[in-house]
Amino acid sequence: MGSAVTPRVEQIEYPAFGSLRSAKIRTPSRLDGQVVVILAGDAVFGIEVELPAARQLLDFGDELGDALVESGRPVVRPERFDAARDANGCIDATRELLARTNEHFPGMPLVVIGLSATAPLLAVAGSGIGAAAFVLVSPPILETYGNRPERLELTLADSLGVSPMIAAELGTKNPMQLGAAVADRALVVNGAADTVVPPADAIGWRASLAAGGLRTARLEVAFAGHDLDPCRETAIDGILSFLEDERR
Repeated sequence: MGSAVTPRVEQIEYPAFGSLRSAKIRTPSRLDGQVVVILAGDAVFGIEVELPAARQLLDFGDELGDALVESGRPVVRPERFDAARDANGCIDATRELLARTNEHFPGMPLVVIGLSATAPLLAVAGSGIGAAAFVLVSPPILETYGNRPERLELTLADSLGVSPMIAAELGTKNPMQLGAAVADRALVVNGAADTVVPPADAIGWRASLAAGGLRTARLEVAFAGHDLDPCRETAIDGILSFLEDERR
């Protein structure tokens, strides 16, 4: 991608875990009708970025953010912070972030994008916020972790770095059901060769959201892993096309 658009960089603050936290906003000089919040585990869950699954997915988020800004969309990304976290605190922090974003960009359609384990969090926290679109990238089905503890331990704790207690608590809140109230349209993106979150989870998310009344599409990227590598451009093009369709 080129660098035709030079964005203005600023910050907004939102309350999270007893303090004001910062989110970085990049706003292009040419606005094109949508503002996008990209949620990743490093900020909201405090995931250690040294974990391969986390670092590589954050890199994908960076590339996606660049493409969105170049397309004329402001991009909001919360910055990492240290705090003792729990599931309800993560939900409250995400709701505050979305509310502050709406206040900062009044009247602009809001798009929410959740990277992996933050997709279920957005499904819970974003329920009823009235977003224009919801994009889930490599999303795990947290509802299944309560009765499959071996999967919780190996997949989330070891690979994604999410606290098992937080993941299990989020799962009890039925994120797949609540996700149907986030937006009118949703796109589920996954890599066909993902060894961290099985492609079956993406299929389950699409089916559940569609059953809840959302116009839901799924993009499975051939040969791609959890971080959509080596086919990130295909995934990013698919997300941009989905968002363009939303505006027509």
